[in-house]
Order: sequence, then structure tokens, then C-alpha cells
Amino acid sequence: MEDEKKLVLDWVHLPPEATAESFWDSLHDADLKLVTSDRLLRTVRLEFDVRHLLDFHNLPEDLRFVLLLEGVKSARITQSVPWPGEFSVPKGVSREEEHKLIVDYQSKWREESFSWSEFETCLISGHTAVVLDAESVNGPDAGFALRLVLQVDGDTYTELFLRAERLTIANSEGEAMSLEEFLKLGESYWEAFAARGEARRAAEAAVAAGDNVPL
Repeated sequence: MEDEKKLVLDWVHLPPEATAESFWDSLHDADLKLVTSDRLLRTVRLEFDVRHLLDFHNLPEDLRFVLLLEGVKSARITQSVPWPGEFSVPKGVSREEEHKLIVDYQSKWREESFSWSEFETCLISGHTAVVLDAESVNGPDAGFALRLVLQVDGDTYTELFLRAERLTIANSEGEAMSLEEFLKLGESYWEAFAARGEARRAAEAAVAAGDNVPL
């Protein structure tokens, strides 16, 4: 009876008190290069190429970040399939009306299940999968749940859900890192990115005001 009451972290059935932690800073725009499952060992290995983080931190250009999920209990993928009816945006409509038309069209799309094995093969054969969003939930007694939103081949939107006992993070050279260290790589990049944007806007404002400030 005690086992039946044990909390389970599964993204579709998260408990109300569960709080998601964003992986956006470190995985946004990352290329998911490889997904490898070992059903005997109950692991799933995700390998990411995050080019802008490598450049910013002066890391080797062939380095990948590896998320290894152990004690995997669930691995699922769904994809959004476009509505097959005709759709177009009339010329001359306002941006607001264009947005409404697109939202209405996308509301007719259907979510469909997708084969996990087929997805692994898809990446091996050279298809692209770019991370649009990533977040996780971790509980000391409930395990770890991960959700990735991917754009596959530039047009198909796919959601990946994993539930496991634990997560470890390393790079492809075998150097382990904590979750905090991994997220800090992304945070420092986006902080610098925002600072550059603010400096450029200030310089442009100064030029517009007539000050002799180089851009």
C-alpha cells in the first residue's frame, strides 16, 4: 500500500506543488545530435551541440554536452501534425489580424504519438532537431522528469518527455558537471548577450541625439 502512494513525477501528471526548472539558458537553440537508449541498463543518453556556448566560453568546437538519464521509467514523443485544410494570410491584413489567423490555424493541428526508436534513427540518419524549450522537475523521492520542445527539420514541432530516477551531466570528454554549473554556462552567455544589446541601443541613441559615439 505504501508503494501505491509514492509520488511519481511524470510531465503529464505533475502534482500541483511541483515546480519546473528551466533549461532554456543552456539548451535554447541547441542541436540535439544523438539520442541513445540502452533498455538493458535503463538509460537514455542525450547529446547536444550548443555552438554559441562553445564559442563564448572558448571550448573545443567538437565538444558536446551530455545528459544521461538513469533508471528510465518512461520515454515518450509526440509531434504536432498540421491541419490539412487550406490556409493563407490575405495581403494587406494587420499584424494583429495575421496573428489571429495563425493562432486559429494552429488550434486545428493534432498531437500524435511518435515512435521513440524511429526518432533515434531519424537523428542518426542526419535529420536536425533544434531545442526551442527545455525544463525539468526533480524530486528527492520522486525522481526526475524532463520535457524538451524540438523543431525537427525546420518545420515539425515535437515534444519529448522522459521520466527517470536520476540525471547526470557531463561533456563528451567525460568531464562531469553539476546542474548548477551547466545552467551557469548559459546564464553567463545570455547576460553578456543582453549587455551587448543594451550598449548598442545606448550608442544608437547617442548618435541619434547628435553625440559622436562610434557604434
